[in-house]
Amino acid sequence: MQKNLMFLSLTFFFALLSGQEKREPETGFAEITLGADLNSSLSAMDQIRSAFGKLSIESPDLFEGNHRGFQHIQMQTDPELGSCFVFYIHRDLDGDMDKTWPPGKERQRNEIKGYKGSSETMKAQNLETTSHTWNFKIDPSFSLTHQFCHFFQLKPVSEKNSPLPILTLSGVVHSGKEELELRFFDKNSRRIKLADWEDCKGKWLRIKCITSQAEKGEIHFSIQSTDGTVSAQHRIENLMTWDSDFSFVRPKWGIYRSLREKDRIRNEEDRVYLNNFTVRKWKTKSDHN
Repeated sequence: MQKNLMFLSLTFFFALLSGQEKREPETGFAEITLGADLNSSLSAMDQIRSAFGKLSIESPDLFEGNHRGFQHIQMQTDPELGSCFVFYIHRDLDGDMDKTWPPGKERQRNEIKGYKGSSETMKAQNLETTSHTWNFKIDPSFSLTHQFCHFFQLKPVSEKNSPLPILTLSGVVHSGKEELELRFFDKNSRRIKLADWEDCKGKWLRIKCITSQAEKGEIHFSIQSTDGTVSAQHRIENLMTWDSDFSFVRPKWGIYRSLREKDRIRNEEDRVYLNNFTVRKWKTKSDHN
């Protein structure tokens, strides 16, 4: 039965990756979209809440003891997309929500996410398939260190423990080179280089991440710059994308980075740009349907 489930999911994987996104998936299809609307009366944060849920934002200005004098998610016009969300992070002022980390483990975040109170579309379950697509642009001055700097996470939620992410899209200095990479965290941590950092900065990247949730699951990840200079596609098989301890798996977008090498972060303020989110979820047919 599980082999049939995986086969049906993969059929739809390839349709999505080839651009045939209007094909009707197997069963239980649901979709959420979010785009920055400068003509709306709602603020950037309220537009995000209306799509992802009222507690879907982990931004420094929302937490006591954090940097509350600045709006860390805003909207602006964009010559290519028309509009977009801007995510700001401040090296010397921003923290990690209301958490206090011990010396050497300090970090900061400005993220949006799925969570327990989100729509079921934002919360992947066992033997379900999810598709996350969005536009992403890195500010040309954004600086990296040897420590983690995540821009997207697939993060399990568990009542028993705090599991590692399944996948992250990250910027890192590896062997002296700045790179955009995928990281996977199952039994063994793995990394896949997507592109050189310099090749990615200042360009709109269209990203797709399609995940089959299972003990031996699969992820298809693709990235394509609108100018055609950056292109990568990867299929990762036999990846643990579901565990019996998981309550659900949810997406997170934005900036989440370590301050362990704070002195190597050149700018007091860094930013990334995001827009045109689409989250889709469906459950494949079983032999009994």
